[in-house]
Amino acid sequence: MLQKELRAILRDGRFVVLAISLSLLLAGLLFVSAQQHRRVAQEKAEVSALVRQQWDSQGDKHPHRGAHFGLYAFRPDSPLAVVDPGLGPYLGQALWLEPHRRNMTRFRPAADEPPSVRFGALTPAFVLQALLPLLIFALAFNAISLERESGTLRMLHSVGLPGRMLLAGKLVALLAVVSLALLAAVWAGLALVTAGAWPDADALWRAAVLAGAFLMYCGVFAALGLAVSASLASSRRALFVLLGLWIAFVFVVPRLGAANAQRAAPLPTAERFWGDIQRDYAEGLPGDGALAARTQRFDAELLRRHGVRRLEDLPFGAYALRRMDRDAYADRVHAIHFDRLWERYATQESVARIASAFSPTVAMRAVSMKLSGTDLAHQRHFEEAAEQYRRRVNVKIDQWDVDNTRGLTSFDEKYAGDALWRSADAFDYRPPSVVFALRAALPDLGVLLAWAVAACGLLALAARRLQP
Repeated sequence: MLQKELRAILRDGRFVVLAISLSLLLAGLLFVSAQQHRRVAQEKAEVSALVRQQWDSQGDKHPHRGAHFGLYAFRPDSPLAVVDPGLGPYLGQALWLEPHRRNMTRFRPAADEPPSVRFGALTPAFVLQALLPLLIFALAFNAISLERESGTLRMLHSVGLPGRMLLAGKLVALLAVVSLALLAAVWAGLALVTAGAWPDADALWRAAVLAGAFLMYCGVFAALGLAVSASLASSRRALFVLLGLWIAFVFVVPRLGAANAQRAAPLPTAERFWGDIQRDYAEGLPGDGALAARTQRFDAELLRRHGVRRLEDLPFGAYALRRMDRDAYADRVHAIHFDRLWERYATQESVARIASAFSPTVAMRAVSMKLSGTDLAHQRHFEEAAEQYRRRVNVKIDQWDVDNTRGLTSFDEKYAGDALWRSADAFDYRPPSVVFALRAALPDLGVLLAWAVAACGLLALAARRLQP
């Protein structure tokens, strides 16, 4: 039975035309995406090296002014970003690291795209998430209804072939031919981005899990397509129903889910966000007092601890130490507001996940982005690592100022040289492992699995009610 269904699919002219067209489109998009991936990676490496060289050769200047020269931390792209760029085009590529202030990422690729891209970018992920289900529906819509119309189903029923065996054979055959193209696409993406080099173990695990998720996603559409074909007497009616489901799953429900998420957890404007940070720093968090009062308490404690009456009499740089205390408070304020912002993003994601109960595409998109490292969870991991690095560099430079000055030294009285700038280690970001991605994707994988179970249940119900 399975061999018969495989031969039937492979001999089907629709499958040959659609599969070749889809494969050529996917191959072209993977090639372009891989080329762009390598170009962007090379540009980031060149700019990062140039910025570091400029930092290391600042020359003699006051250490705090040297710290304000700043550094850039660049976000590396995952190899699987070739397949699914996800939120990458809408997230900044680099963080400007400077004293006193935590910045947001800059240089969003989407800002440089032509206006036509606003209508939707054609990516390998879009082909796999939107066009591949359309191919499955195109093959499944008359898989049973055509046999009913031609009388073949009555003949099979007369020889005692169970309906569940017939539908199971068609499901396995359909998934078999689709999975070949699916696995080839994922591995081709890895091969293109690594230019023939063997990917690391983490990328292989991510690719394997992503391929399994896509296979389960295709199984949902295959089971739904066969169930509709088995339940409706007319192939034309089955085609209309499946096209309606495809449009709803791929376009309507995701857009409604995104709109509801923005409505449920609106993001603050940039002006309000930074204004709230400046207010909390100047006026103080509850119970801390304003900046002037905090500075007065710090100075008094410093004098008491060292047994002197004036800051000028302290045997170390009091001004630099006061600056370190202010920066630590600013870091605390920034962390509170950035955490609130990330919580809003998380709320939006949770609200959007509700839409996945009405569309497996929503769940698949989330899984694909998280395994490809192009989602908000991976972006936050990068920004938190860059923020910790910014704090370490600023503390190191301020500590040099504390150790090499006395009292309230003027900005122009003590300079640092290139040795200090070079003593700050370069930013070495280690992306999280596949375990991190799986934890982030677990709710969406659960929803996708529920869709697979529900679709198979509908297929089993259709097999039980199948009539010639």
